[in-house]
Amino acid sequence: MNRESQEKWINSVLDEVFQAVIEHEPLRNALIFKGARILNLHLGESRQSLDIDSNIAPELAMANPNVDAQAKFLEEQLPLALRRYFERQTPVKYKLVGVRVDQNPPKGHIRGWNQFKLKIGVQDNTLAGVLALLKLELEVAALETLGPNAVEILKVHGTPANVYALHRIAGEKLRAYLTSLPTYRRKMGGGEREFRVKDLHDIARILRARPIADAAFWAEAGQEFILACESRLVDCRGLESFMEDWPLARVRYEADGSLAKVPFAEAEHALKTVVGLLDQQKIFPLNYPVA
Repeated sequence: MNRESQEKWINSVLDEVFQAVIEHEPLRNALIFKGARILNLHLGESRQSLDIDSNIAPELAMANPNVDAQAKFLEEQLPLALRRYFERQTPVKYKLVGVRVDQNPPKGHIRGWNQFKLKIGVQDNTLAGVLALLKLELEVAALETLGPNAVEILKVHGTPANVYALHRIAGEKLRAYLTSLPTYRRKMGGGEREFRVKDLHDIARILRARPIADAAFWAEAGQEFILACESRLVDCRGLESFMEDWPLARVRYEADGSLAKVPFAEAEHALKTVVGLLDQQKIFPLNYPVA
């Protein structure tokens, strides 16, 4: 199986994994889903996604405040959800090989920003010899501060799932891009990271669907951006913060063929348009000193 075929296969199997998770009530109540898969659902698009992104829901954090207890919960519930879902299918297409829950960082985050990477091995019974051993990933990030309308219920094939609202995704995309830039990496004592240019691409996609004239939407996105930055101590002086090493961002954006449907010029214009509106809302500067 070549790389393109493998990525299509992983995306397809993750669709099934996502459905299995939301049909399993303990996990449905424990996780809030976000990221590319949820953005696609909001926008009515079917673009490929090679992982599942989520955050711990307040219910899981309250019931299991200890990170080890949270890991144990996920280790117990995810295999149960997947086996039940796969075994109900006719014919049975997939077989669960195993689930591994890795904590990131392994010894816990000094500020409690713990993340879990759930690595899932699945055997495809319709393709002889195809085994995705620990290649499928479900990421679970630490609880974050959310606005009153940040989470909504979205039905996926008739099953309700707790997901980030589109305006929360917009705010988080802006925050996520800043966390990949050198200033934030130095502030938090981290190493260099590839610029998250895909977040620029996604901001442009959201702006296509929700034009800047939709003032109420972008006002809510601005408030979620503030909360998202506060949750991870991300400073922002306005557009100048986003423009850090901008020529390099352009090189990396244009080198990624998966972003070609949104030209860099459009992504740049979208970013400047959205940040300009946030500037009019007088939310800058944002400063969160490291304690």
